[in-house]
Amino acid sequence: MDMELQRVTLEGYRSAAHMMFTQEETLESIVPDAFPDIARIVSASGKVLLKDKEAGEGTLRLTGSARVTVLYIPEGEELPRALEVSIPFQCVRDDPRFHAGCPVLADIQAPSADARTINPRKMLVRVELSAWTAAYERERRELSADLTGGEGEGLQKLIVSKKCCVIPDVSEKTFTFSDVLRPPASRPEVEELLSYRAELGASDAKSIGKKLVLKGDVQLCVVYRSGDGVNQARFELPYSQILDIGELPDEAEPEVTVTLKSVDCQAREGELEVALEVLAQAAVWERRSIALISDAYCVGQPIDVERAPVRLCTVLERSARRELGRRLCESGIPAKQVLDCAAVVSSMAGAPAEGGMEFTAQVKVAVLYLSEDDALCGVETDVPVTCRVELPEGCDCSCRCRPVGEATAVPVTGGLEVRFEAEFTWTLTKEEQMNCVAEVKPSNVQDIGVRPSVVIRRVERGEALWDIAKACGSTVSDICSANDLPADEAAVGALLLIPTRRT
Repeated sequence: MDMELQRVTLEGYRSAAHMMFTQEETLESIVPDAFPDIARIVSASGKVLLKDKEAGEGTLRLTGSARVTVLYIPEGEELPRALEVSIPFQCVRDDPRFHAGCPVLADIQAPSADARTINPRKMLVRVELSAWTAAYERERRELSADLTGGEGEGLQKLIVSKKCCVIPDVSEKTFTFSDVLRPPASRPEVEELLSYRAELGASDAKSIGKKLVLKGDVQLCVVYRSGDGVNQARFELPYSQILDIGELPDEAEPEVTVTLKSVDCQAREGELEVALEVLAQAAVWERRSIALISDAYCVGQPIDVERAPVRLCTVLERSARRELGRRLCESGIPAKQVLDCAAVVSSMAGAPAEGGMEFTAQVKVAVLYLSEDDALCGVETDVPVTCRVELPEGCDCSCRCRPVGEATAVPVTGGLEVRFEAEFTWTLTKEEQMNCVAEVKPSNVQDIGVRPSVVIRRVERGEALWDIAKACGSTVSDICSANDLPADEAAVGALLLIPTRRT
């Protein structure tokens, strides 16, 4: 009796690790000779440039530099100057879930930075780094989908349909773009650039064939000197990119993150020349329905069936929710005009809650403003934002939080009221194990023996008709016909008439 297992191949990646961690870097910096002495430091802000990311056995290494802009008031002057300090970093994270060569999505931000004077010509600069990472492990599995042959021996097959999720591709692409910008007509021209920051966003991603079309924008926020005053401007720089991926259905769900690799902004003749290098990274999720053969037997010829457990990952939900962050940021010096307000997630933690998980993101908000007498001031505060996610039993949840839109600060009594929106995105997954036929071969037992033509059997708790039919040498369809059962199931305790199948 020749029987052959038909296989289905699941090939791609599986989610190995999602995590967020922080690191702090410090550096002593000397004021260049061309700059005047420091009288008062106003504020410090950082932008992170990712150079490289590499996964090894049990280790993840991220390298790059944090560029910290320090605004200070020089001795004998009233208007601010800007110093930029570059601090190289290497973030190393040990975790057994990392493997050599596995693709990693990464994004690093600088939630806070500060500078302190050691003397008028030297300062100590500190920057806090917050890294979000997602690692994926390559896997290829062959599962049994069907069994052919043996029909003449009364072959019975239990084929079940299962939903699962695979990640067919993890892709990335570095792209550059540049532009020349002018402040709006209502704002004066740029004479000296003091500080700038670039907020990256991916607003839309859609798979078309073997391409992933990614659209987004960069929000460029600048603070500059013009005449005897300090001004600010905000620009929107849209982009569109195409990433090469494998053949995917249109309903595939991409998980996208974008991060800076380099940025340069210069003021020339009243205009701003900006150039950016951006790394776009994407992991594409695909939901599938596959048929697997869970069990088999022959009513006319004994066969040995070896079953083995297989693991299937199912995505129950991919969703997002926006929560409002709001807090009074106390300032010792009353504010007249806000120049810039930036919100960055510094850390996130999850804790079990009734029926789910409650995620809390700590968001660092930094505000740059002018006082009543036009003095430049800076202040920052921490704002916790929470989001509750319903989590069914036995499920895992990976969650990320990012500020979206423009953070705002309004002068009020006692300080500034800061507001922003934080978007929580999460994926609920569940791993299920089922027994699948791994091997089928003729049994050493050649004689089935004499069987009664009819068996009367009571349905025990936890028994399926398949189990009864297999044990009694019958078939599910014959049992249903003999007992006039409308479906392939019977109530616990029911007395069934089980005819023996003759081959």
